[in-house]
Order: sequence, then structure tokens, then C-alpha cells
Amino acid sequence: MNILKERTKSKLLSGLQALDKRMNLSLSDKNYLFNLEKGYAGEELFDSLVKKHLSMDCLVLNDLLLDSGGKSFQVDCVVITSNSLNIYEIKNYKGNYQFSAGHLSTLTGQEIVSPVLQIKRSNTLMKELIKDFGSELSVKSSIVFVHPSFSLYLAKPTDPFILPNQVERHLIELSQHNFSLTKKHRYMADKLLREHREEVPYQKHLPDYNLKTLNQNLYCPGCNSSSLILTKCYAKCRDCKYKTTKDELVMDHIKDYKLLFPDEKVTVRKIRQWCGNKIRPRKIRDILIDRFDKKGKTSNTYYV
Repeated sequence: MNILKERTKSKLLSGLQALDKRMNLSLSDKNYLFNLEKGYAGEELFDSLVKKHLSMDCLVLNDLLLDSGGKSFQVDCVVITSNSLNIYEIKNYKGNYQFSAGHLSTLTGQEIVSPVLQIKRSNTLMKELIKDFGSELSVKSSIVFVHPSFSLYLAKPTDPFILPNQVERHLIELSQHNFSLTKKHRYMADKLLREHREEVPYQKHLPDYNLKTLNQNLYCPGCNSSSLILTKCYAKCRDCKYKTTKDELVMDHIKDYKLLFPDEKVTVRKIRQWCGNKIRPRKIRDILIDRFDKKGKTSNTYYV
């Protein structure tokens, strides 16, 4: 197995998490963040199962944003085997659901936006796209429910669902019906990678904020608490006992700053303020010099 594109946390999720530490999010933004975190956790769980049970010559590409005939579509995971291109839409729902007449709902009748239409659309557009690449590989698509507490009633065996207790068997069976890949498979995977587009601008999906409205402080990467014990080289959280180096703690905060304020220049003074003035300027300067490129001179120095 060769993972050509690893999964990474989206900038939208990272941005909301960075804001959640530093301001009071509205209830709707809190719910949005919760759903993004739950979805990402489900995708990571599926990735771990793929790495554990998919033992064959195949190519894996995660989180693709593609375009076919002017129509965009997003795919959680693609697995290219010798005889098929497999699309997986990953859902981290928990509890009891039912699927009837093309509709997915809870047992109490609350209807959920059905992923079936989404996966059918992705399947059609992927077929068109790889046909343009000159490939005749079969495209198969599945909706994978990964949460162990998930149950689905009334679904037919022909429905495109893989339930939690079926994921391992599906991946093992996929491995058993596979041969060595050829240059054509790798060419198609490379084409998909080149066609992948970066996510749409995430800032427009974030709530309004500015430096004055955000709490500028040091926060624990483990639990977001601001109750940290700082020593010469380390930082430890009083609440969750998470421990990290000072350098990595500052780097986490620099990443948040660059994410939330991409047009702002990164300077020692700004990062010190962003860290609640709790890190000495010399320490911040050393980190910036070590991890970034220095631009400008004297008072106009900044880092990229």
C-alpha cells in the first residue's frame, strides 16, 4: 500500500479550533465545530483501519477536491487497486438509523441529509474524469459508517453501505482480489493529485473576529486550557498534564496566528503579544530565525 496523499486537518477546522480558544463562539459555530471534529475523527479512524487491514499493492489518496466538466466534487478517500477505483464517503454517525425509500433518518423520524445522493454524484463525476484520463478502470463507491455504536435498519444488501462491523472484512476481501499495479494505475493517481484543488477560502466560513476581540494568551495544545506551568525549556498543563517543549508550544501559536491573520507580517513583537507576553522576545526571535526565513532589517524585520 502506498499513501500518495495523507489526510490533513482542514484549515476551516483548524481556524475554528484556534478561535474557540480565544473567543466565545456562538451556539451555531460551536455545533459546526463539533460536527467538523466528529467528522475528522471518523476519517482518522477509517485511515487507521485501512493501514491495518489493506495489505496489497494499491494507491491511497485522501481528501480530494476535484472538478469534472465544471462540476466540483469532494472525495474522502480513494483506493486504486488493479481492477477498480474505490471511492469511500466516511460517516461518523452514532446511534440507530433507518434507510427507506432513499431516505436516511433516525428511528424517531428525524431525517438526515442522505449521503447516497452525494456518493452517486461523486461516482458519476469520477467516471467522467478518469475517462478523460484515458482510463477504463471500474469505479465503485461506498458509504462507510465507522462509529462502533452505529446501527442501520431496513437497508438492502445492494445499498452502498459498509457498516462498522463490515469494514475490516471489506478491506481484507479487497486485498484478496488484487494484482500488481501497472504504470497506467500510477499515471491515473498522479493525474488525480494534479487535478486536486486546495479547499475553498476558509475565512468566509469563520465568524467575525479581529485581534482586539480575541484573548491573546498561551493555550494548552491538549485541552485548550490557559493554565500552563512554564519552565526554561518546557510547558506543562495544570489541567490535563499535557507536556511539550516551549519551542513547540510557541510554534503552535504561530501557526494559529498565520492561519487567522494570513495577511499580517509575523514579527517578534506581534507573536509575543499573541502569546500573552509570556515568552521572552529573545526566545521568540530564536524560534523564528530557526523555523522561518528572515526578511528586512532592524525594526522592519519579519519572518515568512
